[in-house]
Formats: sequence, C-alpha cells, structure tokens
Amino acid sequence: MISRTLYRYIVREYLKIFIAALGGFLFICLVGDAAEHLNDFVDAQASSSLILMFYVYQVPFYIIFILPAASLIATLFTLGQMSRHNELTAMLSSGISLGRIFLPLLLLLLLVSAGSFAVNETVVPIANERKKDIRDYQMKKRARPLREVRQGIDYQGEQGRRWVADLFDLNRTAFKEVKLLDFSGPPESPRIEYRIDAHSAVFEAPGTWRFIDGTIRYFPSGSREEWVVKFVSLALAGFRERPEDFVIETREAQQMSYLELKKDIGRKMRNGINVAPDETELWIKTSLPLANFIIVLFGAPLVVLRRGMGPGIGIALGIVVYMLFMGSYYVTRSMGYEGVVPAWSAAWLSNIVFAVSGIILFLKARR
Repeated sequence: MISRTLYRYIVREYLKIFIAALGGFLFICLVGDAAEHLNDFVDAQASSSLILMFYVYQVPFYIIFILPAASLIATLFTLGQMSRHNELTAMLSSGISLGRIFLPLLLLLLLVSAGSFAVNETVVPIANERKKDIRDYQMKKRARPLREVRQGIDYQGEQGRRWVADLFDLNRTAFKEVKLLDFSGPPESPRIEYRIDAHSAVFEAPGTWRFIDGTIRYFPSGSREEWVVKFVSLALAGFRERPEDFVIETREAQQMSYLELKKDIGRKMRNGINVAPDETELWIKTSLPLANFIIVLFGAPLVVLRRGMGPGIGIALGIVVYMLFMGSYYVTRSMGYEGVVPAWSAAWLSNIVFAVSGIILFLKARR
C-alpha cells in the first residue's frame, strides 16, 4: 500500500514537470524554426493557415528529439525537489531502497520510449511527407510530379540493372527513348554485360519487357570487342522490376517506417549502392526512442550524489547532460554516414556509454 501511494506521488509530481518541460522545449523549437524560415515564408507569400499547417506537421518530428530532454529535466527537477525537502532522505531512512524510488520513473520512461517508437513509425513519416508537400509544392510552387508520367528516369533496378529513359508512362506501361545497362561483378568493380538502346519498351507480362526498334551491345568477358545486334522487337524475361517501381517518388529515411527503410536498403544493397547512411538511420529508429529511458538512468543517480539540488541547478544540469548526449549522438551518426564505424555502433554508442555510466552512478549512489 505504501509502495502504491509512493509510486503515485512520484509519478504525479514527475508528470507535472514533464508536460511543462515538453511544452516549453517544443515552443522554443517552433519559434526558433519560424524565425529561421521567416524570410522564406514572406518570399513565398504563404498564408498564415498554410504556415500553421506546416508547423502542425513539424511537431511530431520535434517531439521525438526533445522527449529525452523533457524526460531528464523532469526527473532531475522532481527528485531534486524531493531531496531538497528531505523527502528523499526520509524514504531512504525508512528502509525504501533507491531502486524502489527510481522504479516508477524508469517504468514510466519505458512506456514513453515505446510510445516514441510507435509515433516515429506511424505518425512521423506521414507528417514529414505532408510537411515536404506544403514546403515544396504549396509554398515554393514547384511543379508536382505526375504519378502516371515521369520524365528523366534514372532507376537502379534489381540484379545490377540500371534503367535510363526520357519518359515513362504508367497508363501505357511504356518507356520512351530507354537505355538498359546490365552489370555484374562486385559493387566496387562492376563489369557491364550488355546495353540496350531502344526507341521504346513495353511491359508485357510479369517479368517480361519488350524493347522496340533499337540495338543491344554485348561486352564479352576478356574481349575488347563488343557485339552489336540491331532489332525491331526484342522480348526479354526474368525482370523483377514492375511498372509501379518507376513512378515511386524517392523518399528520405525520415519519410519511411522501419520496415519500408529496411526494404529500400535491401534493394540498394543488391545493386551495389552505398547504404551506410540509410543503415545508420535504420538503427537510429530503434536507438533514439530508448534514449528517453537511458538518459534518465544516467541522470537520476546524480540527484542522490548531489543532495539539495535546487530547481535551477537541476534544469541547468539536465540541459548540459542532454547536450552532451545529443552531441555524441550527432558525431557518431556522422561517422556512421561515412562508414567510419558500423551503422549499429553509430546509432547505439551514445546509448551504451550513457547506460553503462548510469549503472555505475546508480551503484555508487546506493552506498
């Protein structure tokens, strides 16, 4: 009974500060972003309603990144107040262990981490696409690409194939002025097997494309001469590319869910494309939500080690710890993008360092 009452009290006090901190950080981010892009809005003559919708879709992205800061500051503030008013000392003196005091907060932060992952998987990709739509097509007045017709096709297909064409018409499932290059060998030193140049190409059946009025050049291995064959009509089978693949708009990693990004990485890997940035972002989709739990695991013992921490010191300490965490996060992410370190370590190194440090601090605080 005492534990339940204690847990409700700690969680209630924590949530008050957490909501206030989250709202405060979100306000700062939105105002800062609006000030940075004010000239862009003026130049685009964007209406106030359009700007408002732009920032509505910006909110989920910001929340994912400021949740760890709000979680940490709420923890330091709540426990700091309890320590300053000797509530923490009274709990420890009555035989309540430090682990039991921290338990409700850590359990709550596990739920926050799970919620952060869910939002990052479902809401953030959609919101980022809507935000891009408003920025590019409604504010900057760029021509919206038609789904049915795409110009300037340069598509990295399956099994080492590259498709280049002036135009693709989805309704007719046909290319105009198309080139198909087929490569083999390792990605670092690919060798061209053949090249097709045709006036057009039409999708006939699953796996089969018919090329019209063109030439096919073969490049035999070990031979300096190429074989050139002209054709009026040439049907080739064994293709995995579907007509829909050529009209899918290229999306950034932040506009895809975990499974969508993983599938896109698989396609790129099969065709020798550098996937280090995408793999890093894939691991970040799991590591960043858990940062809410880990950064609190690191910060909570600091209150016990430094008794009597006031609100101002708690907030300042929280900001410093958050900046150190995010600074290390951005450094390791950049290293992952460049392939200096494996993608998983680029995404998880900050979490691992702070988690280990938090466990050490907790053990020290228990003494």
